[in-house]
Amino acid sequence: GRLAGAVDILPLTSGQGFSGGLMKEKEELEKRASAHAVDPDRLLDGEDPATRYVEDAAHWVTVYSELLLFKERLVDTATEALGNMTELHARDEVSSTDLVVLTAERDRLRRRLEYWKERQRELGRRRKS
Repeated sequence: GRLAGAVDILPLTSGQGFSGGLMKEKEELEKRASAHAVDPDRLLDGEDPATRYVEDAAHWVTVYSELLLFKERLVDTATEALGNMTELHARDEVSSTDLVVLTAERDRLRRRLEYWKERQRELGRRRKS
């Protein structure tokens, strides 16, 4: 009998599963997504750094606060898991790739949050004058 919830694994050979073209397309998509994720100047969809509205700035402070908290938790979890790894090659891989990407993303989010906090203060001062 077959187990409930069992999943069939498709072989990655031509004619079955992903074709070579689809695999290449998937790899390119992954490369672009990785570069995009750590682009230090990347803005989120709808983010307008030149906004004149304090409400917009407040919105982005909230968005980036949530994103930063999420990413900090990922970095903490990855760092803790790294400490539990017994294999040198596994530790090297995680510390030279995963943690580098996670910390770069976290640092970008922190910079964007600081930008929006300052922008919110600035717009708040303008509103009062």
